[in-house]
Amino acid sequence: MTKSPESTPASEWLTAHEAFAAFCAQHPELGLRPSYWGLHNLLRHHRQPLEAADALRRANGRHWIAHRERFDRVLFDLLTLSTRCELRPA
Repeated sequence: MTKSPESTPASEWLTAHEAFAAFCAQHPELGLRPSYWGLHNLLRHHRQPLEAADALRRANGRHWIAHRERFDRVLFDLLTLSTRCELRPA
C-alpha cells in the first residue's frame, strides 16, 4: 500500500491520553489533571477546534490520537486566549 505524499508519519502521533498527560506536566499553571475524566471534559469543550487544526484525530473510529507538536500549541491557545478567532496560525 502506498502512502499519499501529504500523509503524516505515524511517529508524529501519540494517544490523546499520553499527549494530555504531557501537556498537564508541561503546564502546571493551568491546573489541569492528567486523568481519564480530565481528558473527557476537555474534549467535551475543545474537541472541534482541536480536530479543525488537525491536532486531534479519531483512529479506528474509537480512540483519539494527538499530533505531538500541534496538540500542545493549539490546546494552549484554546485555554489561554479569550476567543477562538485569535488562534495563532500554524
